Amino acid sequence: MDVGEFVLQLADEHPDWTNQQLADEVRRQIPGARTSAASVSSTKSRAKRVGLAAIKRHVRPGGRRSGRSGAAWAVWPQPNEEALLELARVMAPFVRFLDPGIVQAVVEDNQRMAPVWSGQLEAVGIDPAIYLWEGSPCAFPGVRRYSGSAEIAAFRKRARREDAPPHCLPVDDNDYPKHVWAFVFTGKPFRKRGPRGYQLAHLFDHQEYGNRWCDELDGARRGNELPVLPYGLFTSAANAVFVPSAFLRPTDFSSKLRSLLQRRAFHLYGNRCCLVPPPGAGKRYDDRAWALDNFRWSAPVGGVGNVPHFLKFRGERMRVLIERRWAGRRKGLKASGTP
Repeated sequence: MDVGEFVLQLADEHPDWTNQQLADEVRRQIPGARTSAASVSSTKSRAKRVGLAAIKRHVRPGGRRSGRSGAAWAVWPQPNEEALLELARVMAPFVRFLDPGIVQAVVEDNQRMAPVWSGQLEAVGIDPAIYLWEGSPCAFPGVRRYSGSAEIAAFRKRARREDAPPHCLPVDDNDYPKHVWAFVFTGKPFRKRGPRGYQLAHLFDHQEYGNRWCDELDGARRGNELPVLPYGLFTSAANAVFVPSAFLRPTDFSSKLRSLLQRRAFHLYGNRCCLVPPPGAGKRYDDRAWALDNFRWSAPVGGVGNVPHFLKFRGERMRVLIERRWAGRRKGLKASGTP
């Protein structure tokens, strides 16, 4: 299978992936491929002009490739618009968003602590704007999800890493985003057990790989790069919901379902915080069938009673994380012989 055919196969299998995601996956699976978002777009356009059969003319009827043994995967139908709408109608009442007052409390505490934390983050080589933009609801500035095999191995103690992971204090599995939820409902930090049958889902991507900001937000493009690293959305109190486990994957891969939940978040929190780092902004969505008021939503959950306890906890945790980073930095400088 040549690269062009593989691009089209991936596009068929993942209709909601962006051109950049498709290009990244091609390069991952075909070493040496120089596929880019632009070349993916060109391949897809060519397929529309000349027809998929012309692009795949070496594939014989019945799904067998000429010159190779084995059968091709069957092509199965995708859910149509009405099926997705019905799924969204069923799902919407079960999605749990935090009460806007909780988000606002985090934002206000960030504004209070930003002068201190920004200076401390800068002192250890971290750009505070990644986490503490104006109106940021980031619950733990400086904490991001691990990324790549080396960071995962180091996090799980399967390998040693001498240098600190870049652009963060620590990396995390998926505990830090849940601390605010745990405090709201239990008055304690998250202890590896959340609400039964539900899982946390992030609304906007918080990692660089496969990031969809340029498709899902206005103003989120600077050439071919993101205008700011996305790590601040990892622990954002406004960027996560709890979804029944049965619905988790559709919210990952259906652009329409993702947009619906993202717009719900802007509706709830838009006047309490700046949901995404500037210059990103919510996109206008004109399809009336997917308007927010066409769906039945549960009221936001939680109250602010335990929020002061959470803010005290995160303040102490931030102090510890910054001290650890300073200790690691001093150790590194000493090992290198730097005075």
